[in-house]
Amino acid sequence: MLTAEIEVVVRANRSKLRTTFPPACEIIEHLKRMGWVHPIETQSFKERDHIEFLLVDAGLQDGQPVSPLELLQAWLPAGVICHFSALKHHDLTTQPAAYHHIARLSRPRPRKEPSPAAGAEQRGEPIERSPLGTDIFHFAEVACYETRRDVTFVPGIQVRVVSPRTWLRITTLEQTLLDTLLQPLRCGGEAVILEAWENGAKAMDADRMSEHLGKIQRDDLGRRVGAVLDIIGADVAASSLGRRLGALKKRLAAASAETPDIPLLRGCDFPDRSEAWKVQIP
Repeated sequence: MLTAEIEVVVRANRSKLRTTFPPACEIIEHLKRMGWVHPIETQSFKERDHIEFLLVDAGLQDGQPVSPLELLQAWLPAGVICHFSALKHHDLTTQPAAYHHIARLSRPRPRKEPSPAAGAEQRGEPIERSPLGTDIFHFAEVACYETRRDVTFVPGIQVRVVSPRTWLRITTLEQTLLDTLLQPLRCGGEAVILEAWENGAKAMDADRMSEHLGKIQRDDLGRRVGAVLDIIGADVAASSLGRRLGALKKRLAAASAETPDIPLLRGCDFPDRSEAWKVQIP
């Protein structure tokens, strides 16, 4: 009965409530004048799209930097920071970030046979897609992208507290290294990737990487990991990763004539070859 009475009172006063509070835009402008809300300037890829970020922090000092990773996480709270962004976050490369990425994770949809009507539509003008992903905005002159990734290939995700106001969902160091072999273009290319593995081999948890590989279940990725570890001279024999790669190497040796070579990085041609892993290497 009490609930019904409250509902009647709310309905009777709904029109009054609408005039009690100022519009949201006025509240935001007032908070800006008070210094509690700070607009973050970004540049849109398209003139018709305007993205404005508002940082709520009463203690923010003028000129205090805002990380592009904060903006990406605000853009897609359920997303995962990855690729070049994760390489920089884990201090795996000294190169400045050429671009930043956040991934929307999903499971692959089953393929369906296209209908005749759909086939006619597909024969129209081709849709140009960037290999880097879907462009979102520029921040501090660096492009930020959203990409869609199969969740089964990204088992290594962690939440890191980087400041009192910022928590990031980001790939683990080990997953980030694996991503360089899965998506080399989005991770900066050959020079950045080899530098990342040289730095990462000293800091990575080999057992965790083995666990990630076990969940991803792709022999081509395991072969690339074995080849790059040989290139940088990393010894992982005593770990579960070493045992996993050792078993894979034996399987390759047993079926050597049936196993075609693959490049260390997709889309690249390399002059040398790893016989043990059947991988083309620089």
